[in-house]
Amino acid sequence: MKSLVPVCILGLLTLAACSSTDSVEDVLAVKLNELDSTGKPLPTARFSSRLIGGAPADQNFNGAMHQGSGTFVSYGAPPVSVGQLSKGGDGYSLNLVGASIAAAAKSVLGDTLGLNYIVDPRVSGTVTLQTTSPVSREALLDIFEAALSVNGAVVVKRSDSYQVVPSSEAFSSTPQVSVPSVSPKGPGIKVQVVELKYVSAEEMKGILGPISRQGSILRVDATRNLIMLAGTNNDLSAMREAIGVFDVDWMEGMSVALHPLKASQPSAVAKELDTIFANDSGGGKIIRFIPNERLNSVLVITSRPAYLQRASSWIQKLDRLASTNEEQLFVYDIQNRPAKELAKVLQAVVNEQSTSDAAGQSANAVAPNLEQATLSTADDQPQTSAATEAAAPSELEGYSAEPAKVKTSIVADVENNALLISTTAREFEHVQQLLRQLDVAPTQVLLEAVIAEVTLNNELKFGLRWFFENGNFGVSFSDLASGGTRMAFPGFGWSYATNDIRVTLNALSSITDVNVVSAPTLMALNNQKATLQVGDQVPIVTQQAASVNGDSPVINSIQLKDTGIILSVIPRVNSSGRVMLDIQQEVSDVVKTTSSGIDSPTIQQRKVSTRVIVNDNESLALGGLIQQKNSIGRSQVPLLGDIPLFGNAFKNKTDSIKKTELLIFIKPRIVRDVTEARDVTDEFRRKLDFRSDIQKRRGGKNAVQQDLKRLAY
Repeated sequence: MKSLVPVCILGLLTLAACSSTDSVEDVLAVKLNELDSTGKPLPTARFSSRLIGGAPADQNFNGAMHQGSGTFVSYGAPPVSVGQLSKGGDGYSLNLVGASIAAAAKSVLGDTLGLNYIVDPRVSGTVTLQTTSPVSREALLDIFEAALSVNGAVVVKRSDSYQVVPSSEAFSSTPQVSVPSVSPKGPGIKVQVVELKYVSAEEMKGILGPISRQGSILRVDATRNLIMLAGTNNDLSAMREAIGVFDVDWMEGMSVALHPLKASQPSAVAKELDTIFANDSGGGKIIRFIPNERLNSVLVITSRPAYLQRASSWIQKLDRLASTNEEQLFVYDIQNRPAKELAKVLQAVVNEQSTSDAAGQSANAVAPNLEQATLSTADDQPQTSAATEAAAPSELEGYSAEPAKVKTSIVADVENNALLISTTAREFEHVQQLLRQLDVAPTQVLLEAVIAEVTLNNELKFGLRWFFENGNFGVSFSDLASGGTRMAFPGFGWSYATNDIRVTLNALSSITDVNVVSAPTLMALNNQKATLQVGDQVPIVTQQAASVNGDSPVINSIQLKDTGIILSVIPRVNSSGRVMLDIQQEVSDVVKTTSSGIDSPTIQQRKVSTRVIVNDNESLALGGLIQQKNSIGRSQVPLLGDIPLFGNAFKNKTDSIKKTELLIFIKPRIVRDVTEARDVTDEFRRKLDFRSDIQKRRGGKNAVQQDLKRLAY
């Protein structure tokens, strides 16, 4: 089985499909122009990130906001005075100064209004009633009941008469129950049921309690949102006015905003906002922050529309800062390296950093048999000030809690040659810096090699090194076994640097036979292995097995062994422009086995494994591997050579010894960018000029055209 694995700078195989009628020069010109670089700059790496579990852009929730009126009480109609209720000359006038309650009741209830009345003997005191202008009947009763209340007395209606009794006896009988729209006229204690529209009955009870008489609020019906009030006409009127002021649509006055979060937890953000706006201290409930886990948002409710914008600014800042600590998925498109290789390097760096962080945290641990203590205030509560609420967002921007442990995972997407990096945005900045340094266009090295076998004749009987040292070549040699250069196999004993391989080969060919075994040209990436193999795969018997039964066949285990010319080179370019070459060279021949009875060929090998340092664009020659072949030849004249005794005169016996030395030339050329790669291509194209002397000696265009056809089929 033949194996041909050349790695060349130009793909000449594609030329074989061209028509034989086309001109060879035209075919090569077209194909080389197609393969030529356009000179466009290499695209830069692109970064893209998205939140884990994020929705498409057209489905993102951007929040909602309603700015209220900020009004929570009804200012109502202007107050109406008693004098405005009078009806001119149809009104009533009073002028009582220091009169007893009984006399005042007789004057107002009996003489003026013509009502039946009874004065409880427990009621005592004096009243003064004076009107500057006539008042209405209802106003007169209100003035009289107000005067009685000063003395701890009230007017109640019982049957067909009115009784003046102490205030403690006001509910000794069932009062009249009504609603404000149909309230009965006349004096006395009345009960009214008021239906609330917007404010809860319990909340209204808390509002009316401080401004009403004791016992005025009889009952609160939370289910039907009703409140039951008791009192005189004046008392009921005052409480109804208070209800009208506070029973308004408070939601119309409230400002509400729903802010979605991108990277934070709603409960954590709400807690931080409560601290910032001092809700738990003197700030009261002017603004509230309600976390909504289902929508991953924070609901802001405030009675001050101006607070909405301030709260929105803080939420955006906290969410943006938190996004640097929340796990996200970043996609990095690799430009110049394999995904698996880059992922392995990054993961090793990340793991090393995690190990270092863990070691640093363990250094701060509490010593054995000791407990960790926390400093706090006497009441164990955080100290906040009123200025916190008004602080600008930038003043607290540097605040952050203790950072949590960050776990970074890197997955290689081989098909798309990309990296999936799961980490926080803050950690990704460090990873991104590494990627900018690692994912760069690699340096390439063009390797021109010549493997030649030189026959050692009388002039070269001491080897090629002696020839070059004593010739006028001006070269210096170094032993491969000394210094920093290492060799794994004996025999390859010297090396020297040269600038022109052709000069050396021409000098050798003038005195001996030079067989160029191979002259490959291949491009290799920096620190990557390049291999050239030209030869056969030879079957070698590695194991034989036979059954105990004599009739069973022998089973052979066969292994295919690569033979021929095998060259492997790993170039390593350093910052000074020199190239370190790890070279493994093997030249092997297959011969018949004569030393054993195994039906398997013998492989004669010449190997070298070495590491050398060469300047850029400078040739290196490796030699010293000498092989000796002994051959015996016999010939005779037919019939005459078989005559006994005299036959030796007609026989010829030759014993020859052929010594050859393997010589390897390697010339590295550093290719750093596209421009230098184009220069290398142009130079190689010039070497393919079919009008050169070499091509003319081979037969010109027709010979090359036949070679192309042979390669295609």
